[in-house]
Amino acid sequence: MNQNYLDPSLIHEKENRYFVIALIFSIFVYFCLFISVIFIVIIPVLMLLPLFAQAIMMASIRTNGVRITPGQFPEVFAIFQEQCTRMGFTTVPDIYVMESSGILNAFASRFFGRNMVVLYSDLFDLIQSGGSRELTFVIAHELAHIKRNHLTKQLLIVPALWFPFIGEAYSRACEYTCDRMAAYFTDDAEAAMDGLTILAIGKKLYKQVDRDEYLMQSSYEKGLFVWLAEKLSTHPPLPKRIHAIQRFAGIPTHIVFKSTKTGLIIVVTAAVIVVGSIIIGRAFSSTIMNLTETVMETVSDEELLTAASERDLTRVQVLLDSGKNPNVTDEEGWTPLMWAAQFNETEIASALLTAGADPNLVELTYEETALTVALYNGSTEMVKLLLERSADPNLQDSLGWTPLMTAASNGDLEAINLLLNAGADPTIVDESDYTAAEYAYENGYDEIANMLDEIEGNKYIKKEA
Repeated sequence: MNQNYLDPSLIHEKENRYFVIALIFSIFVYFCLFISVIFIVIIPVLMLLPLFAQAIMMASIRTNGVRITPGQFPEVFAIFQEQCTRMGFTTVPDIYVMESSGILNAFASRFFGRNMVVLYSDLFDLIQSGGSRELTFVIAHELAHIKRNHLTKQLLIVPALWFPFIGEAYSRACEYTCDRMAAYFTDDAEAAMDGLTILAIGKKLYKQVDRDEYLMQSSYEKGLFVWLAEKLSTHPPLPKRIHAIQRFAGIPTHIVFKSTKTGLIIVVTAAVIVVGSIIIGRAFSSTIMNLTETVMETVSDEELLTAASERDLTRVQVLLDSGKNPNVTDEEGWTPLMWAAQFNETEIASALLTAGADPNLVELTYEETALTVALYNGSTEMVKLLLERSADPNLQDSLGWTPLMTAASNGDLEAINLLLNAGADPTIVDESDYTAAEYAYENGYDEIANMLDEIEGNKYIKKEA
């Protein structure tokens, strides 16, 4: 009993290891939050929220619980004070008892340097039923949490406590440590094992439990969900805690809790699933994002069609300057340039052509171009602009009609001259084997027809020559 209470044998071999892992994980999370734009909000919340909740809880206990003092339950206070002396406490923590609705438990808490141990009333009743030794173990267990600074350390690793497996693993190791320390400082391993049995079955039946059979029963439990139930819990299974005390106290036992590879398999499988999910998720999200961007760009580009059809030069220019596609089409294949030609908006057409609009794109119904639209509307200025900007004067539509045939059938001599100067060929025939001159004759434009015939004849002579 005179051994130093910090003897390494009192500390579970995994406690420090898991604390370091949890601390590294938490520092990483804090760092990620720090370099993000929202760290100013999240980090204070992560740090202050647990402190605030703990302060509220302690205030509630202090105002509602019954504090154990030399004058209030003196027998329990004497036990508490003796354990504090044995464990080297220079300042005796406060100890309270409070109603628990049948729950058998106790816990330690700490806030701004002030420590507290709380006993639930149903566990406290042990003092009335001859279970003072078991109650002493429970008290020593909670004092061990304070002695090991578990409460302070938990505030440092808040992110790890919120992450499955890491925080729980550290917490379980802490429970094993506190069981060892309590068994050591009470010098009563039997009471320690009985105290844990009480938590399993209650303060009336615990003496009737066959401990070896209880441990044997638990040692046979295997499987995925059994493993998960333990690894996702902050406390080890009670039979394992009892068994750990037996081993610590050197009590002979034939019970063996075998380790299983289930955990390793699950961890590896989970890692593969997580990594695979991330890869698939990123690929899927990238595809969705690309698709969304394409749809949004299409919707955005369609604004240019609207602006052109509404003859809004300023808006057209703004959209083109922002990088909108000048060759966007609607469901009928009409482009902004066709709408400009429809309304003889040469300034809009010039802006579109400068931005890369293709004057030779065809709409879907008759395969007509912006040049054809301009010819139908008698928009001479637009015809001139389009021809100057590489519109094809010999591009045929779905019926084989050329721009020259359109101009000839309309008797538009000015447009005809513009087309001929741009290289229009009067010898081209459509599906009906008609030339532009024949359409001029058919519509009563004899002079235009004669002129085209003469040009056609000259071309024919030149070809023969």
